[in-house]
Amino acid sequence: MLLVAVVPSEVKAGMEYLGARHEIKDDLAALLEGAEDRYSSLQLHFLRRLNGLLSLRQQQRAQLKPEGVRFLDRAIFATYRDCAAAGVSAEAQKVVQSVESRTSAGGSEN
Repeated sequence: MLLVAVVPSEVKAGMEYLGARHEIKDDLAALLEGAEDRYSSLQLHFLRRLNGLLSLRQQQRAQLKPEGVRFLDRAIFATYRDCAAAGVSAEAQKVVQSVESRTSAGGSEN
C-alpha cells in the first residue's frame, strides 16, 4: 500500500524555509566567520536560532500582542540556555549584545 501525504498548497508555501539556509547578518557574521572548525554544528544551530529569534522580536515588536512578545521572549531565553548548555554562552551573549546595539542604533520603532 502506498501512502501519500496530501499537503495544502498554502502549507507548502510556508514550509519553503525548512530546507533553506538562514543568512547570518551584521556582527553575527563576524562572530561566526570561519566558525565551522571552531564550533560544532549543534552550537552553530543554537547561535543562529538565537540570532533569528532576536531579530524576529525586533522586527515584529509593533505587530505582536503582549502574549506574542512573552512567547517569543520565552523562546529566546530557552535558546540562550541551549547555547549555554552547548558551551557557547559567551558567544550567545555577543549575539544578544549585537542585536541590542542594532536596536539602539536604529532607534525606537514604537
